[in-house]
Parts: sequence; structure tokens; C-alpha cells
Amino acid sequence: MRLYELFIGFRYLKSKKSQGFISFNTLLSILIVFLGVFILIVVISVLNGFQSQIKDKILDVDSHITVTRSYSDGTDRGIRNYVPLMDKLKNIKGLNAVYPYVQGQALLRFKNSIDPVMIRGMGGKETMPDDIKKFIVRGERKFSKGRGVFVGYEMSFNNNIREGDWLELIVPRGQLSATMGVTPGMGRYRVLGFFKTGYYDFDTKLIIMSLPQAQQLFEVGDVASGIGIKVKDVYRLREISSEIQGTLGFDYTTMTAEERNQNLFYALKLEKLIMTIILFLVIISAGFTIMGTLVMVVMEKRKAVGILKSMGARPNSIMVIFVLEGFLIGVTGSVLGVVFGLATSLNLEAIILWIEGIVNAVMARAYNIFDLGVFYKISLVPSHVYYIDTIPTEIKPEFIVFIAIFAVFLSTVAAIFPAWSASRMRPVDTIRYE
Repeated sequence: MRLYELFIGFRYLKSKKSQGFISFNTLLSILIVFLGVFILIVVISVLNGFQSQIKDKILDVDSHITVTRSYSDGTDRGIRNYVPLMDKLKNIKGLNAVYPYVQGQALLRFKNSIDPVMIRGMGGKETMPDDIKKFIVRGERKFSKGRGVFVGYEMSFNNNIREGDWLELIVPRGQLSATMGVTPGMGRYRVLGFFKTGYYDFDTKLIIMSLPQAQQLFEVGDVASGIGIKVKDVYRLREISSEIQGTLGFDYTTMTAEERNQNLFYALKLEKLIMTIILFLVIISAGFTIMGTLVMVVMEKRKAVGILKSMGARPNSIMVIFVLEGFLIGVTGSVLGVVFGLATSLNLEAIILWIEGIVNAVMARAYNIFDLGVFYKISLVPSHVYYIDTIPTEIKPEFIVFIAIFAVFLSTVAAIFPAWSASRMRPVDTIRYE
């Protein structure tokens, strides 16, 4: 590419009447490319952060790998020999913690309300696992000798449960019979404190008690529902799970946290894919806008093209000039989109809180002026809908580079047809009536 082609390409980006300003059509094309790249970076960064945040919360609270019985003969509903199995698992490298647990569904009855909950029994009669201690926000970090449980902070807020209150848990227990079904069991427990994991589904549905109390409530004896395992490297979950499966044999089943929550993670991946496709269509629409803009530029510069050809410019040079315009539009829009997209993604939570503050201030003022009653603050990202209490973002550099390259490539490709049309113009036809 010669220097004059680059010079003319820059000149054609400018307005016809004022050489100091970009033409409106060119500005519109840059704006659409900018919006496509900007929105795509922000949305995908939020989706990546949202997916990683939920995954981290699940891995932080739940077991990385669980070991359960592969089958049941109807008399033994769990793992009876869990102590020898735990000793066997501790010989495997890469494990951080191994513990038995009892888990099952139940009904929580408190005052006049009944809600479905999940009970998880872990630890000794008074000792609490370290993985649970770090989530306790109120109460002593240990179990009581008597009947005591810890409930989620959101559950306590929704049901107005206070520390020291007594609640009833109803669970299915006993053997299944054709006439009576499963006999329900009931236990009355005192609330020892509250925990908050940051994962809304756990904080509203989970009740934690000691392992002996859970065994007594479900009447399973000295049996564990499964064995929970925490690993040192979460990126080796599948590898370690396969090693555990080979060590224990096929009498037991190992599952990773991703496999147990595969529907949730599949939904997140599907949502991310659909949003990516939709937003890429914005960049594709920018390509058509660039094509239309350059067609208009070619029609406007017919006389200039004819003069250049009469002075000896080759068709390839004319084509390079207009392809260069599409390239420059793509580069400008992509650079602006990447810069503002990264800045917004890194400060998204502060921006959302700032917008919330303005909206709530305006609405509160309006309620006060027009006497509309009590105004309740609006939350743009409610935790009960999005499971988490913060706005996470995760920027993947390789994806940012791909977006920018794709936008520039599409802008350049969109300029090929107008550039080809300009290169085929005959000098005599373009300047005959000028």
C-alpha cells in the first residue's frame, strides 16, 4: 500500500463541506461498531463473572466431590462403613478434607408457616467443620450438646427467625410399607445462629446441624448419606474423581459439584451462548451500515475517482482506498468499544450503585412531593432473583481480542463490495458530465 492511498482514505472519512469533521454517515458507522463491541464486552464479562461466582459459591459451601452408594437393597440407605472408607481415601494425594455427612429433605414448621428445606448434618456433637465456621455470621461457631441448628441468614429474615427460637423439622423416616408409606419423623431444635454463604439458594433453604443429630432425626443409625471431599486444586476435579472411583470400585459412585449441578451450569452456558449470538448480530448490522456508508461515499466521489484513474491510478489502488476506509472505521469503533467496555466492566458495581442512588433519590422525592405513600428502595440486581449479593465481572483477554479482531475483520469485509464497484468505474463515464 502506497502512502497516497492511505492519505486519500483518511480524507474520504471526512465531511465534504468541512474537512475538519467526520461525516455523519462515517460517525454513525463508528458508533454502531463501538456499541456492538462495548455491549458485548460488558455483557459477556458479567455472564462470565456470574457463572464463576455461582460456581465458586457452590464449591466453597458444597463438597467438591461426593461418594455415595451405587445401589440400595432397601435396608441400608447409606454408607455404613464410612470410617474405613475415609481412611482409605486419605491416602489419595490432592485431598484437602474428607468428612461424612447426612443430607435429606424436610419441612420446616415455625409458628404458622411451613416451608421445604434441606438438612445437612456434618461434624461431631459439638465440633463444627472449618468449611462451615467461616460462614457463621451470628452465634458461636460450634454445635450445642442439646438440639441446636444453624439456619441461613436469608431464611431467618424471610421467616422472622431469631437466635434462640425453637423450630420443628419434619422428615420422612422409617421403612417404606405398602399400607403406611414412609413414617414421618419430627424434631424440635433451637436456633444457635445464622450463616451467610452469599449463594441465595443455600441461604434460604439449608439448615445445618451436627452429624449425630441428623442421624438421630432421620433414624438411620451410624450411617452416612455420603462422604464429602474437598480437594486442593479445583481444576483437577474430574481427574481426582476418577482416581477415587478406581480406588473404591463400582459399589460406590463419585460425583463432582459440576455434575451434581449440571442443569444450573448448562442453563448458564446456554444463556451465555444466546446472548453472545444476539450481540454479535449488532456487530454484523454494523457491517451493513458500513457497506451502505461506503456505497454513498463512492457515489459522492465519482468525480474524484475518475480524476485519480485519469492520472494513472490503478483499479487495485482505488479498491485499497475504499477498503481502507472500512478498516479504519472498524479499528476506531473497536478501540473505543474495548476501552469503554473494559472501564465499565471493571467499575460496573460502582456504576450500578450510583444509578440506584439516583433513581431512589428521584423516586423518593417524587413520592414525597405527590404524597404517594411509603417508597421502598429499588434494587437493580435483587439477590433473590440472581442468587448472589454482588455484581461480579470476569474479563477474559482472549475473548476481548477476538471481539475486536472480528469487528475489524467484518468492517473490512463490508467495504469490499463498494470498493470493487469503485475500482470498476471508467474515467470517461465518471467525469463526462462534470
